[in-house]
Amino acid sequence: MNKDITAIFLTNNEVPEKWAEFHKKCLLEALEGAPLITMSRKPMNLGKNVLQDKPRSMSNIYWQLLRGAKMAKTDYIAVVEDDTLYPKEHFLQRPKKHCIGYNMNHWHLFTWGAPMYSWRNRRGNYSMLSYRELVIEALEERFAKYPNGTPDNITGEIGRPMVERNMGITLRPVQEFETITSIINFNHDKVASDPMQREHRKSWGHVQAISIPYWGEASELVKHFR
Repeated sequence: MNKDITAIFLTNNEVPEKWAEFHKKCLLEALEGAPLITMSRKPMNLGKNVLQDKPRSMSNIYWQLLRGAKMAKTDYIAVVEDDTLYPKEHFLQRPKKHCIGYNMNHWHLFTWGAPMYSWRNRRGNYSMLSYRELVIEALEERFAKYPNGTPDNITGEIGRPMVERNMGITLRPVQEFETITSIINFNHDKVASDPMQREHRKSWGHVQAISIPYWGEASELVKHFR
């Protein structure tokens, strides 16, 4: 059992019901009993459930993460998003305490077009796993400066230089790591926060695959999201 890490699950409860059940099954298997806090818009019987208290926005994602981080009691926290699958290995990582940690082994799978895994080298909030106190410190600084919420056009991941420079806040150091088994992040059009996904303008990465270890065929995995 992972006793020193809490998963903070962020969801708007808008993904397909079939997918939500599949995601829950995979998540609980990967966590192996680690504490789970679910920040949702509708009541859920999954871990410690807390209802979100602000309207949907990019800023709200990080506000709910801050709330969850403050509720957690463990040294480390890991972000879990409702369109992302995680291997057990991910929750075993422990980045340095002074760095924001990101798992850089993550494939994207689009729910439209040809079923294909796509890889791009980018930090994503869905892959963040970090020392809890550092996350709280970083997000409290954001919301102290922007008490009514950060502007959507400059809101993004902790530790991304462009984001933190645009906000005029402290640039946090980052430790990138890679698990052997990848994270799978779904790019979907119906309920995505990213307008590029909703409008099918999101482009594939240069590295592509029709099948990868552990997760199998893209054409089979994508069926769970429909």
